Order: sequence, then C-alpha cells, then structure tokens
Amino acid sequence: MRAYLLLLLLLPLCSAKQYNIRCIGHDYLMLNHQQMDCSSDIKQACFIKDNGEKGCIELSFCTKPGWNCCYTDNCNA
Repeated sequence: MRAYLLLLLLLPLCSAKQYNIRCIGHDYLMLNHQQMDCSSDIKQACFIKDNGEKGCIELSFCTKPGWNCCYTDNCNA
C-alpha cells in the first residue's frame, strides 16, 4: 500500500511532457524490474538506492546520501 501511495504522489511529476527519461523501477511491494517512462516539467534522473530500490526522481534527491543517480535511459538497469 505504501508503494501505491508513493506512485500516486509521483504521478503529478510524470504527467507533464517536457523532460522524458526511461528508468527501471524496482521496489519490494509492486515493481519488479519494470520499465518506467517518466515525463515531467522538472528534470529527472534514474536512481538506485542503497537498499536496492530503483526508479526515477527529481535531480534534487541525487545529492542525498544513499541515492546513486544516472542520467540516460535505462542506466539503472
């Protein structure tokens, strides 16, 4: 349920059509290495967290400890 709520919160980030990136999404509840197409008016990156979660996120998260970001399609595979 927590992952579902997170996806709903990220939905507004993925609804605009200015910046596009494809990332692999993985968490321990809903996504199992599935491709995500993320579009936003805010530039995003693909990420891998230290705990193994993967997805796309705003660039501001890339400076936080435990977040490893890359900037090309499917680079977090």
